[in-house]
Amino acid sequence: MMNRKGYGFDMRGKSQKHNIESAFVLVLFAVFAVTIVAVLALGANSYKSLVERDNESYNKRIITSYVSAKIRNNDAIGAVAVGGFARAEEPDGVDTLHLYQMIEGQMFDLRIYYYEGHIYELFTVADNEIEPEAGNPIMEAEGLSFSQDGRVIEITAVDANHLTNTATVTIRSESEAVL
Repeated sequence: MMNRKGYGFDMRGKSQKHNIESAFVLVLFAVFAVTIVAVLALGANSYKSLVERDNESYNKRIITSYVSAKIRNNDAIGAVAVGGFARAEEPDGVDTLHLYQMIEGQMFDLRIYYYEGHIYELFTVADNEIEPEAGNPIMEAEGLSFSQDGRVIEITAVDANHLTNTATVTIRSESEAVL
């Protein structure tokens, strides 16, 4: 069909070309939208796994980090001992870290230990006959143990997720504790 000026096209051809272009733009937009959603989903999954890994790592180290910091705060020869709950020199089944300090002429003992599913902390007068239940639960755990070889203290903790972490702290101070 010829138009008035003699060119060989009709209006239906232009309309078909316009519809194909519109369909192409819509398909391109849909592909772009699907790609964005897929990238966002992959990013969200990656972020979630990173957060879970970081939380697991944090939970694994938190107990040993906490105990190590307590030991470092009490860094003096004779101020740190490992042993039984009531007295460091008498094993009694409750593996305990004793941190001794003199306050206004009175000897005090900060005890950190594992008892019935929790890590406990108990601040009391030294050699006080008290039961492990009297302490303050700090966090849930599966276990906590200590060993001491001279100035070196090894801490082994098992968190509530059954992950084990070990840390070693050395008493560095050359001075003796004022006890």
